[in-house]
Amino acid sequence: MSQRTALLRLVLFLGIAVALSWYFRVHVPAWFKALELPLGLTPLKYLLEGIGPLLGALAVLMLFHPPRRVTLFGSSRKWSLLMAALPVGLFAVVGIEDPEAVLDPHLHGAIIGVVSVGYVVFEEFGWRGYLLDEVRGMGVGGIWVRALIIGVLWYAWHLTPLSAATIGEHAVFLGMLIFGSWGFERITDTTGSVISVACFHLLGSLLSTNALIQDGMSGTSRMVIFGICLIAWIAMVSRWPGRERAANG
Repeated sequence: MSQRTALLRLVLFLGIAVALSWYFRVHVPAWFKALELPLGLTPLKYLLEGIGPLLGALAVLMLFHPPRRVTLFGSSRKWSLLMAALPVGLFAVVGIEDPEAVLDPHLHGAIIGVVSVGYVVFEEFGWRGYLLDEVRGMGVGGIWVRALIIGVLWYAWHLTPLSAATIGEHAVFLGMLIFGSWGFERITDTTGSVISVACFHLLGSLLSTNALIQDGMSGTSRMVIFGICLIAWIAMVSRWPGRERAANG
């Protein structure tokens, strides 16, 4: 494929991702604010906030079929699912109070866990499941150059310039995304798995950005879950099945 075709794919992906980010995360339509799902399942609606990168990537993959090194499960479906199951199980054990008083805290915690994991998988399916391979395929050499490109586009998707943050806060956030893009590429070199990267992405939202967690779980509980997941996931990635095959594509 030519560079022009690759650029077209990238623009299509980013256009869909940013448009849906604006619609659900900045514009926030009235129907979305009012949406309440039955049986205490309202938190599931927040998956829509992360659906832009997923749909953008799926559109590109279905229309153009570009080559891929990073897939949903990488070289191990079992280990990917085990990684994703860990925080869901921990959330269920700790429990999160249901503000609608419909569900048991442990069941509600499991649902919040599923939503939290699903959200980061939706994001990472775009950033690492599609975009990383696209940037590599365009001949961009050097992991830090790729991290800079992906980090800046990731920053644009968040529509952070529309927020009231200070210049310093913008710089810190952008720096975190660039550094995260570097680290996540290193993980995909071992696992080839979107889910494995999404799990490490979850660690950041566990401490800072996931309102569903922050509103219903103490800081101590979040730190305990963070520590357990971090240690377990580092151990799993270091022993990842088929790691040589994943690294070689």
